[in-house]
Amino acid sequence: MSTLPVVVVGGGPIGLAAAQLCERGLTALVFERGLAAGAAIAEWNHVRLFSSWAELIDPAARRLLDTADWTAPDDDAYPTGQDWTAHYLRPLAAALGDIVQLGTEVVGVARRGRDRVVDAGRDAEPLSCTAAPTAPRTASSRRLSSTLPAHGAPPIRSVVKACPRSASAPPPRPSSTGSRTSTTPTCGTGTRASTS
Repeated sequence: MSTLPVVVVGGGPIGLAAAQLCERGLTALVFERGLAAGAAIAEWNHVRLFSSWAELIDPAARRLLDTADWTAPDDDAYPTGQDWTAHYLRPLAAALGDIVQLGTEVVGVARRGRDRVVDAGRDAEPLSCTAAPTAPRTASSRRLSSTLPAHGAPPIRSVVKACPRSASAPPPRPSSTGSRTSTTPTCGTGTRASTS
């Protein structure tokens, strides 16, 4: 069995179903771009859902939340987006603990050591997930990123690694979209420092 974590992109209702992975004994990491679980749902807090609580709560998540100080909502009620995040998604993220990494955006997923030019043996290589913080940064702040194996290596202790640009690194160059600036690797093989 592989010792690499299962990487889940997004800390919404589907991403937080990572409780099922934990229940099966698998190591999981959930990366949520927002600063709170269910950040996308917060954009429509006032909207009432078409599904009742009984249909919205994952069974494995319910079992995990029942071990915490959580009061289950009325199964027959229909929550708003705000209710869903406040009474289910955020408590679930807290119950899952450190596996949920808030404020972390996945900026790339690829086979380790492979690209469009080098693809021999692609199927034998694990996936690597490149993540970067989404918190606002100043010009003097350190660039953060980490290339995380998505399957097969030992569990990751630190999800996001500080990666200051060294004096020998070339200056940032704009990407084709102009919205992201990249530098060459400065933290070790395969790591790209990125800023938004």
